Amino acid sequence: MDTSFPHQSLSEPELRNVKKQVSPQLLSLAGISGVGISRGRLTVYLESDSEAVRQAVDKVVGNAAPGIPILYVVTDRFRTQ
Repeated sequence: MDTSFPHQSLSEPELRNVKKQVSPQLLSLAGISGVGISRGRLTVYLESDSEAVRQAVDKVVGNAAPGIPILYVVTDRFRTQ
């Protein structure tokens, strides 16, 4: 699901740069399993669907790149195999 921000279109290199910039902050938040790029969007993998976590992500990403499209995917916690 996308955030409610008006979306801006970023090139693939710009999107990778934003991901690199926000990933450390996002991964430090409880409830975030991972961060990636999918279909031209920053993708945030959630352990469970939480409005509080989504709001925290929106704040972090909005400070770095207002209007960037965010795709949320609920995956549970990632585990190494």
